[in-house]
Amino acid sequence: MKYLYCLVSGLKDIYYEQAFISITSLRMHTPNAFVSLLTDKETMDSIQNRKIDIRKIVNEVVIENFESNVSNLKRSRILKTTMRNKIDGDFLYIDGDTIICQDLNEIWNLDFDLGAVLDGHTSLSLNVQTFSIIKPLKTTLNKKDFYNYPHYFNSGLLLVRDTKFNSDFFKKWNENYFLSDRKGISIDQPSLALTNYQLDFPIKELDGKWNVQVWNGANYLHNVKIMHYFASEGNEYEPFSHSLPLRLKETGHLTEGDLSLIAKPQGFFGKAALIITGDNYEIYRSNVSGFLRKLYKCKFLFKLIDKIFVLPRVINAKLILWEKNKC
Repeated sequence: MKYLYCLVSGLKDIYYEQAFISITSLRMHTPNAFVSLLTDKETMDSIQNRKIDIRKIVNEVVIENFESNVSNLKRSRILKTTMRNKIDGDFLYIDGDTIICQDLNEIWNLDFDLGAVLDGHTSLSLNVQTFSIIKPLKTTLNKKDFYNYPHYFNSGLLLVRDTKFNSDFFKKWNENYFLSDRKGISIDQPSLALTNYQLDFPIKELDGKWNVQVWNGANYLHNVKIMHYFASEGNEYEPFSHSLPLRLKETGHLTEGDLSLIAKPQGFFGKAALIITGDNYEIYRSNVSGFLRKLYKCKFLFKLIDKIFVLPRVINAKLILWEKNKC
């Protein structure tokens, strides 16, 4: 039983440091974890020019060779879609842009051969990214029963047992990835969805706590196992997505403050998550709420619109007072 990371990183990015931080957090909470690293030769060769050696915190390193003209982006997708056939034993695959928040050994008690968490923690039709998701799905396979299937899974965490079926599943996923790549789709989730569809939906839904996608999973933060903070979003998820890995890259060590933050990151993302439930949660994760978060970056405009919305509240309060006085 292994915890698996796939890593392709150059000296100009911070994917290496993010993976190092994620594995460090895994070691904090699951000290007996057997950690496997699936990577490429160029990433391993770059260690001589780095201040930290990721090999010191993993148990197993499996190195793949690629032609020099294969981009890092494509390499990472190829590793991910072939990992079942590169690594022996059951494994839990974990994206590098994650923080582990609890002991993970409980995952092995689940009676799943292949498991994942829903993307956005909801059905495809209610996903705040529905329109951007549907387009590559239609490009992949333009059939309604495919792109309208409600269970669209996030590929950032995958529970994968060592079975013949899963070996075949990953071979098909890899084929479908190259198919979608030729159609201009560089992400791996549409091809994962296609493989799930073609093989009669073998992926079973894991509880959201195993892959909490922060803005869409506030109601899971109180019991989060793995926090997926989405590094691709940039500085919105500071410090994990930017300043912390950058500091690690520059200094080669984590401070006591860094380690405290890594050990218990839930507080950084807001204690309010503990009380966001029911209708309030649906409002919180809606497109309207997402728009307001984006708008807030332009504080002058946000405050102006906020003041405008005070007017109907004042009018409503005066009407209520008038009704009471009338009685």
